[in-house]
Amino acid sequence: MMRIILVFCRLLLGVLLVISGLIKANDPLGFSYKLEEYFTVFKITDSLPDTTFAQRRLKLHEVQTLIAEAQKTQLPDLQGKYSVVKPSGEPVPMDSLAGAPEDTLVEVRERSITYTGHVPDNTFNRLCDVLHDRALILAACISIVETLLGVLILFGYYMPVAGLLNLAMMLFFTFLTYYSARYNKVTDCGCFGDALHLEPWQSFWKDVVLLFISLPLAIFPRRANGSTFDTPEKVVALLGPVLGLVVSVKVFDWWLPGLFISIMAGLRVVVHYSLFEDSLVKGFITVLAFVAVAFFTWYCYNHLPVKDYRPWAPGKGLPSQTIPTPEVADIYMIYRHKETGEEKEFLAVKNEPDGRKINDFSWMTEDFLAHHEFVNQRKKVIRPFKEAPIHDFDLEDPETGEAYGKAFIQKPGCRFLLVAYDLKKTHTERMEEINVLAKKAAENQVEFIAATASRDEAEAFRHAHQNPFKFYFNDATALKTIIRSNPGLVLLKDTTVVKMWHHKDFPTFEKAMKYCR
Repeated sequence: MMRIILVFCRLLLGVLLVISGLIKANDPLGFSYKLEEYFTVFKITDSLPDTTFAQRRLKLHEVQTLIAEAQKTQLPDLQGKYSVVKPSGEPVPMDSLAGAPEDTLVEVRERSITYTGHVPDNTFNRLCDVLHDRALILAACISIVETLLGVLILFGYYMPVAGLLNLAMMLFFTFLTYYSARYNKVTDCGCFGDALHLEPWQSFWKDVVLLFISLPLAIFPRRANGSTFDTPEKVVALLGPVLGLVVSVKVFDWWLPGLFISIMAGLRVVVHYSLFEDSLVKGFITVLAFVAVAFFTWYCYNHLPVKDYRPWAPGKGLPSQTIPTPEVADIYMIYRHKETGEEKEFLAVKNEPDGRKINDFSWMTEDFLAHHEFVNQRKKVIRPFKEAPIHDFDLEDPETGEAYGKAFIQKPGCRFLLVAYDLKKTHTERMEEINVLAKKAAENQVEFIAATASRDEAEAFRHAHQNPFKFYFNDATALKTIIRSNPGLVLLKDTTVVKMWHHKDFPTFEKAMKYCR
């Protein structure tokens, strides 16, 4: 029974780790952006007090009441909050106002203390800065290690090390997701990149389940060993690819992780019957898996993700993705009986399953209003508001300040968008080719524009590189979401993205236009 439980844990955990790792490896740059977010929001912060003064004119009895209330508090910040002053700001002793009429107008200075966030210079925050600057390297390493760990656990290789390493990783991420959910630090954990967005608490409970599954593998690593290719391991070699393909295709709409698991399982069988030495089989599969995932990560970074889950993925229409999902909720109104004080709740707005919204105020009669008073209203959310996938694509015109983004994605015909979110980090070695492409586009009356978040550097950059196209301004996060390249080229036809190119793969104008036929 224990062997069956351990095989089940290996199957489930190994497949999920491989899929999660390959999804991250598919988009290492995007994963690095998520790590940068973590290293920013998890810094230790404190608050610095800032004292401000406001002067106003009040009646003497109002001032006396305010001072008396402030003196009652145990908070030292409120002591001396109010003081009487001359219009010039010079203090006036309260004793000098003894016997004055209560409605005497006096100048009152009110002291208030506000607190602003401050990031102190300490060891932990400096470590966060260091990791932030190396987020891309960390993203690639995590992707490779997670995928390789999934292969080792799936096949039961090096379990004393793999089991403990996996348990440590699960403990760390369980704490991380709990802290993030508890204090609302990061709204999307990035566990599966853009393929599957999980709410903070969903991510936490997912990690709790995986942690529970990881425990037997760490406690009984010897019994989870799969080096000997016996009957249970043959079952793993059969069910692993099946489970991998089902989860990959059904949940993530991507066949490659399932195919990778299938190839690894097939090679395990072939190599086993070729070498007959389990230690050689184990070493060969481990090295091969590492090389394959490392190459895949390198390829996706130096080109573009093989599988694009983002709103601007080729083949996706853009206008429909600019429309948010509205909130659907039932509205209840609470009224209190004026004589008895009894409160009752009445359904005022109800949403039917077919989408109809029914307003029902039949209970709100004149007699009802004569004997009841409104207290509050309650909203029962059936479907929360969801921001549109494309909600911050504005393309501010540098000359007029007007937003061009909506008009750009709705225009007919073919057009180019060059994305360079940070001109200080933009690769410029292909700039001459870009200029040639832009000039040919202009000659053929095909629109070619650029988008950047570098407002201050745009004009100097354009002159330095003699760019024959116009730069529009947009938020950097939105631009990084469009394409994982700086610069990157996007080709649209009507309202659909038809093709994207990494800066290392920029096409000629003639080659690009083949996608617009």
